[in-house]
Order: sequence, then structure tokens, then C-alpha cells
Amino acid sequence: MIKSLFLSPVNDSRKRTRNMEYELDTEKALETHLPCPDCPSSDALSRYHDHTWCFSCHTWTPLKTDDDIRPPKRSEHLIDVDIRGIRDRKISDRVCQKFQYGWGNHKGKKVQIAQYRSQSGEIVSQKMRTADKDFYTVGNHSNVQLFGQHLWQPGKRLVITEGEIDALSYAEISDCRWPVVSISSGAASAVTAIKKNIEFVEGFDEVVLMFDMDDKGQDAARNVSDILTPGKASIASLTLKDASEMLMAGMVKELSTAVFNAQKVRPDGIINGKEIWNEVSRTLESGSPYPWSKWNSCLYGARPRELLVITAGSGVGKSTICCEIAHQFGVEQGKKVGYVALEESIGRTGQRLMSIAAGFPLHLPNDATVADKKSAFDATLGTGNFFLYDHFGSIDSKNLIRKLNYMVAALGVEIIILDHLSILVSGLEAESLVGGDERKAIDYTMTELRSFCERTNVCLFVVSHLRRSQSEKGHEGGEKVYLSHLRGSQAIAHLADAVVSVSRDMTNGDNELEVTCLKNRYAGVTGDMGTLAFNSETGRLTEVPDHFGDDFDGKTPSNTKET
Repeated sequence: MIKSLFLSPVNDSRKRTRNMEYELDTEKALETHLPCPDCPSSDALSRYHDHTWCFSCHTWTPLKTDDDIRPPKRSEHLIDVDIRGIRDRKISDRVCQKFQYGWGNHKGKKVQIAQYRSQSGEIVSQKMRTADKDFYTVGNHSNVQLFGQHLWQPGKRLVITEGEIDALSYAEISDCRWPVVSISSGAASAVTAIKKNIEFVEGFDEVVLMFDMDDKGQDAARNVSDILTPGKASIASLTLKDASEMLMAGMVKELSTAVFNAQKVRPDGIINGKEIWNEVSRTLESGSPYPWSKWNSCLYGARPRELLVITAGSGVGKSTICCEIAHQFGVEQGKKVGYVALEESIGRTGQRLMSIAAGFPLHLPNDATVADKKSAFDATLGTGNFFLYDHFGSIDSKNLIRKLNYMVAALGVEIIILDHLSILVSGLEAESLVGGDERKAIDYTMTELRSFCERTNVCLFVVSHLRRSQSEKGHEGGEKVYLSHLRGSQAIAHLADAVVSVSRDMTNGDNELEVTCLKNRYAGVTGDMGTLAFNSETGRLTEVPDHFGDDFDGKTPSNTKET
């Protein structure tokens, strides 16, 4: 017999704290360890034949109507459940009694039974588990609470498991003190189950997802975390497959610790600064050197994951510069180079590269023999380091990124030259994917190219045209170029790591190209990058010596290391 003395009455006629000595005989209770509706306790309520009593808040509530005495409603076609423990899983009678989990016979087979409630609290479904681990449900399982949800009120921490036995296992090791529930139908439907009960789940300060440690379970945990308030979800890491295996192995302390040590889920891309020591502690290295010393002293070479834009007026020499860069990386340094020239044939691109080795323009009338051409071919295209894109006069912009990705993933390409952006964008506009809006097309394309660089670690050179100048001189007449002159969209300048402009006065036959760095994210150095002189006899671009500048010869500085 337990005796208690209470001093403060409650006005509610049905629920009151008695101000008299009241004797309770726990042996005569019809149900024990029930959640109390009047306080946060999850297991202090007992039900007797004519009243309930909470051993936590000391609230006595009379039962006067049939509805008060009647057990929770059950849908038709549900079977009787023998509520008792699962010995081979080390789950006690007490835990199964609290969660109303037990045993029964269905269709001639002995099954374990998890009972599910509707959103109004009525038992409407039973989930059967056979000895062969086959699962099926009886009743209406379409809009049920999470398993065990009716036992808890929103509070500090909620543990969600992938299966009912895992929930029972955690309840066992926590002595039923911490709220724990299970999703209703396995990992594949985890997000759906949580969405149906999102108000309940969001009522907790922290949600620990203790799903199975296989790929399906961990993927489901991450998917569930995505629909919860940022910062609320944590994912527990277990030594064994699930909570049940941990309990059976006697790893009680480890299972409990896994909940308290669960890692907060951060959105992809959010990284704590203390985790990037390896990134910031590496020795700074110059990239692969360009053919010209001024370019190296300004840009410090070319590096993986960089996107460099080369821009100039029409016919100024952008393609010639690209060819020199391709030759430098593919022949001089032996790197794999992808060359996508969208306004010329692969034959013309090949002749550009071969002309550098031959020492004269092969695409113009000349006295070159077959042996001369073969020698130039073997020195350039014949190395196997160059991969060209034969577009057959048709530009399918939706597939270009896929083709570039193939170059990198399957062919080992490290450098890609895309000449030029305007044709690619015009193809996108023609496909009506951006409503014929050139600016949107450029925004979309540059975003895709930027993402491609980051994803594949490739170094990408993109040729871009300039918008038509309003001055009489124009860019083809040597007008100075600014970032605002880039055609169509500022996304070109915003997403590029470096922007290099080229200008020359074509009207007077000037063959000297003035090169300027307009943006340099890596080093911050902008301005003059020297002068390149075009030799019409050799077809080569050579750097005009700067007699007043430094004497850097284009080689990697001795205190740095080439990547």
C-alpha cells in the first residue's frame, strides 16, 4: 500500500488533486506505466477500475463514463495481441507493455505485432513480422502515427529508428525515459512517414535519426534531415547494423553514447573552418606555365578547377592564342587537352596545331610536302594528347557538358579549350530553354561550366565575344576593353577565375596584340600582361620583350613547384 498526503485542491470536477490521504493498491491496477496527460511523465500513470492516478504529478482523475473505462478503440479485422517481451532480443515485458508490442497468430503463423494508431489515437493497423522477417500490415496503415508516438509529448530530444524493434531496443537501454519512435514502413518511406507527423517531430528541440547503418538507411536519414528545420537533425553512427544488434551484443553503453554523440546534419557545402587545415596548410604552388612570361608573372600558371575567359573583338586573335596555349600544354608539357572549336572544322583546328610544329601556316598555300605535314602531325596530333569535338555544324548545348565530362572522366583530359561561348549560347537559345533570352542563356551556361570545373578538377579556357562598341574606333580598332564590355551577362566576369582581354588595331594592319588582365581571383594582379607579336610567316605568337620590366623567362620560379 502507498499512502500520499495532498494539500492543494484543483477546481476541475473530473481531474483534481485530492486533499486527503488516499490509499492506492498498485496490485489492483488494470494498466500501469501509461503516459500522463497532465504532466510530462511518459510512464507514471496507472488506470484502475474507476479512476486514474499519476505517481509523478499526483493527479487523481475519476472515470465516470463508458468511454473513460473502455480501452482504446480498435478497428475491425485486427487480431488479439499477447503483450510480452522478446527474449531473444533482450526486450522486457515492461517495454513491450508500454509500447503495446506483442505476439499473435495470423493465418496460421506466429507473428510479432506492432500496433499503429491513427492521428486521433485509435488503433487502426497492425504490422506483422514473421519468423522469416516478412512484413505486412492488417487494417488501415495509410495515415498512421509513428510507432510509439502516442507515448510522448514534445520536449528536448526525440530518437527516430528505422524499425519497431530498434525503437524497443533503445527504450530498453534508456529505461523508457527518453522519447523514441519508429517510422512505419521502412527506409524507403521514411520521408513520407515523417511528413505525415511533422508537427510532432518538429515539436522536439533535437531529433536523432538512428537508422540502419547500410546505404539505404543512411540515405534515408539524410533525406529525412533535409525536410526538418536546419540544425534540428543529428544522425547517430552505430558500431553494428542497428540498435537491436547493439543491444543483443551487450553494447548498451555504446548505444546510449551514439545518441549523445550524434553528428549534427549540415547542408551540403557548409564546412566548419576548423576542418580545412589540410587545405590552408599546403605549400602554395605555381600552376602549369603558359607560353609567355608576362602571363606567368600575372596569373602564376594555370591550375585545376580554374575557369579562364579570353575575350577580344572579332578577328583580333583569340583563336590563335588558344592554339598556342593548347600546344604549350599538349606538346611541351604532355598533358591531355580537349579542344572544342565551335566555329571551325576539326581539320582547321588540327592544321592550327600542326602549323606551330611546322613553323609556317599549313592552312594557306605553301610548298609543304607530305613528309613535312606528317612530321608536324606526329609532333602534335599524333602524340595522342589532343581530343577534338566534331560537331558537324550542329551545336547541341544540352549534351556538350556530357561530352566534356567524358573527355575528363574517360580520356584523362586536364585542359579544355572552348571556342567560343556565343555559339554555344545561341544553340541554347534556339532550343527555347531560356525563352530566347541571351542573358539568361549565358547565365545558365556559365553556371554549368563553373560547376563542371569544380566537379571534375579540369582547367577550362572559354573564349567570349564582346558586345558591340558604341565608339567609332571599336574593339577591332584597338579600343580598350573593360569587364562591362563582355557580351550579354555579367555572369561571365562573376564566375570566371580570370578574364584576359586582347586588343589590336586591325584597321592599320597592326600585328601586335596588347594583352590585359581584367580579373585575377588567384593573385589579384591585374593590368598589363605584355604584348604578343604575330609573325605571318611562321604563324606564331611571340612575346615582345619588355626592356623596362622584369626578366622573368616564363619558367617556374625556383621557390615554387609546378603542379
